[in-house]
Amino acid sequence: MLSEKVDIEVYGRKLTVAYDGLTQLEISTLAQKVDGIMREIAKESEIADSSKLAVLAALEIAADYERLRSRTEDFDKIEGDKVNAMIIDLEKSVDSE
Repeated sequence: MLSEKVDIEVYGRKLTVAYDGLTQLEISTLAQKVDGIMREIAKESEIADSSKLAVLAALEIAADYERLRSRTEDFDKIEGDKVNAMIIDLEKSVDSE
């Protein structure tokens, strides 16, 4: 899929971006989320420097990503353990017949 350029605005800054695998709508939605995070941080912290806000927003997004990645790994391990237990039960069942 070819990347299409999309005009976005984040915290008053206009940019033209393109990301492989994302539609224009998805990119615009992500830009709105980043803008919202930056505005929330600015409101809570009273930081006016947009560069600092961008870094803090990036850190918040990275932390959310890390938490999600960790939960996904935990879920995959639990599911893998369940599948292995089912295989063992099936093998026992087949062996006993």
